[in-house]
Amino acid sequence: MALVTCLGLAGAACASDSNDAVSATTAASASATTAAAGAATTAATATTVEGADIVATALTNRVFTELAGLVLEADLIPTLRGGPFTVFAPTDDAFKKIPSDVLHAIQASPDMLKTVLTYHVVEGALKIADLKPGPLKTVAGIDLTVTKDGDKTYINGDEIASGDIVATNGVVHVMSDVLVPPLGDIVTVATTLPGFSTLVSLVKQADLVATLQGDGPFTVFAPIDSAFEALPAATLAAVQADPALLKKVLTYHVVAGKLSTADMKDGDKLTTVAGVDLTVTKKDGATLIDGHPIAVQNVEATNGIVQVMGDVLVPAS
Repeated sequence: MALVTCLGLAGAACASDSNDAVSATTAASASATTAAAGAATTAATATTVEGADIVATALTNRVFTELAGLVLEADLIPTLRGGPFTVFAPTDDAFKKIPSDVLHAIQASPDMLKTVLTYHVVEGALKIADLKPGPLKTVAGIDLTVTKDGDKTYINGDEIASGDIVATNGVVHVMSDVLVPPLGDIVTVATTLPGFSTLVSLVKQADLVATLQGDGPFTVFAPIDSAFEALPAATLAAVQADPALLKKVLTYHVVAGKLSTADMKDGDKLTTVAGVDLTVTKKDGATLIDGHPIAVQNVEATNGIVQVMGDVLVPAS
């Protein structure tokens, strides 16, 4: 509800120009929307709104409630009324994929929040046809990576769900995932973002910190704390008591090279640093590793990429 209130304030902030009616009306509607109705609108497709700028377009489509609230919180509405800009806009469902403690940690740091949000913004109005494979400089000063596969376009390995929503001051592309900028090397990412304290502790115990801070690049399938909590206590204790076994289990979560979910194809075998293969499957738009879905995909690091897992991967042997 706090973010719905933010939308109302955002609508008021928009009242200084020709987007008045669109923004204010949308904000009022959003304030009156129930949770059930909100869930229904989240599934809707975002569309171009005639005469609306980027802010009003986001408000009117009502699939960007979380994004609009965070933009207001970061005081970026005046910025996004300039332009022209291209915005890779995560939907409400995209934000739901982010563990709540991670999202709260980002909100608690004004600098981090602004960096994450401006990492979704590029100067200039770029339609999908204008997006060429390679680096793309964001307003945050950090590059995104564009890749193409047939008629699909990916940003940092995350597919553009719906594109070319034209606003008066730019273009909006709908993203089903939040783009997380590299906060440092893989170990720094795990220690900066909450939710990986158990993993970090085990990595230190196994003396793998220096390895994961190396040049790499690495792909790490990183279980969150709740994944370890779901293991039988005796199993976790047995792994911790055996240095060789601990190292094998941890390196079973690490693959040499930087692999986004777009790089992983159904049926792929990924050879881990432990020397045992992981199996990739694709189902209903999700990427699964040994049958376990990636919870938050393609979290960038300076020496690789982190795929956040809700389960611990345990080698059969």
